[in-house]
Amino acid sequence: MKKRSLVFLLLFLPTFLFSDSQVQLPSFRLPDQKGQIFASDSAKGNTYFLLGCGFKDVVLCRKHGRKIYWKMQTLLKDEDKVLFSGYLNLKNAPQTVFDYILKEKDKEYESILLDKEGILSRGLTDGRSYLRVYSPKGNLIHTEYFQTVDDSKVLELFEFVKKGRRK
Repeated sequence: MKKRSLVFLLLFLPTFLFSDSQVQLPSFRLPDQKGQIFASDSAKGNTYFLLGCGFKDVVLCRKHGRKIYWKMQTLLKDEDKVLFSGYLNLKNAPQTVFDYILKEKDKEYESILLDKEGILSRGLTDGRSYLRVYSPKGNLIHTEYFQTVDDSKVLELFEFVKKGRRK
């Protein structure tokens, strides 16, 4: 019995230890609020920050996304290959949410992807934004939930970009 447990542990321990690095960028094609389509394939070769929220948290997602995006712009160099996307899970959203997005679409807001099918809904939590960071090869390298985002948090996130520079 002990030998079986040991063999099981030796065979599957690496899977448990490195499971996050095995998670790949999901495949998707989503429109933004202005109708432009973004495909996940275009993120390959870049460090990719993917920030999402449920439809109830549209304002929160915009606020966190803007903080990360604009602060990060002051830190990036021309040679950095980084992409940022924000998305909203709109599956089961009431018409008032779509009306709000339509009303706001002509404002100079950054692009936000509209996930009407809930393709990226896994992991979302009400009242928080959900950030996933993918390596240039499309491997998941970080996940985190936010209720607030400040400059020090963006500096922490910037470390993923700096690690990409060294490779």
